[in-house]
Amino acid sequence: MKWELLVCVVAGWALIAPAAAEEFNPKRVVKRFDPIRNPKVVPAGEAGKFVRDDELILGVVVNEEARAYPINMLTNPTREIINDRVGGRAIAATW
Repeated sequence: MKWELLVCVVAGWALIAPAAAEEFNPKRVVKRFDPIRNPKVVPAGEAGKFVRDDELILGVVVNEEARAYPINMLTNPTREIINDRVGGRAIAATW
């Protein structure tokens, strides 16, 4: 039987326990999806078509350029990260 180490971090402490290699059998639970690299950007005056006033957003300002990413658009497996450019910088918006 081939043994490997299983490392778990709990409250900042690393616990090391032996784990049999054949026990580790990860499964893909969602299909692979392409990253979002060029999200559609709308002016703030048009945002009401997509977002209600009481919805949560993730906001960022870089070099005086602002972006708002609605949380409801970042909560499923195909939209957990949005790669974007804001204020001339590459960012990754995630929730």
